[in-house]
Amino acid sequence: MKKRVYITVLSVLSLLATFVLLGCMEKAFPNDDLDFYWRLDRIEYRDGVNFQGTPCEYKDVDDIMFGFARHMVMIEAPGLSQQHGITTQIGDSIKLDYSIYNNPALKDRLQDCGLDSVVSVFRIEYPDRQRMVLSGKKTVLRFRKW
Repeated sequence: MKKRVYITVLSVLSLLATFVLLGCMEKAFPNDDLDFYWRLDRIEYRDGVNFQGTPCEYKDVDDIMFGFARHMVMIEAPGLSQQHGITTQIGDSIKLDYSIYNNPALKDRLQDCGLDSVVSVFRIEYPDRQRMVLSGKKTVLRFRKW
């Protein structure tokens, strides 16, 4: 009888300890909506002029991919080796920071991907589960989950 009570108490304590530990753990990816591989579909220029100064309202894109995981972003694009940046999420906005690279030519290649500089801030919207919109000062980037 004592053995049964002892086993029951130990079982309850181990279950309680498991629930407490699971409740204290931080999620690996705090923003499950953002964390994924996204295909850039369209770059819209807010003032109707692209980064080269040519009149252009938008540019349809089909070969640029953004990958988000935890506090990192990776861009894959033709003519651009995989570039990894740091993300910082502030409320409904996100900062993409590529200043870790000491490469002045990187800004021009990032502009082909819709980023106006090596440090860009965008407002995040999710119209539905398969689409994401990043709205910045100069561009609006429209994505689709890959």
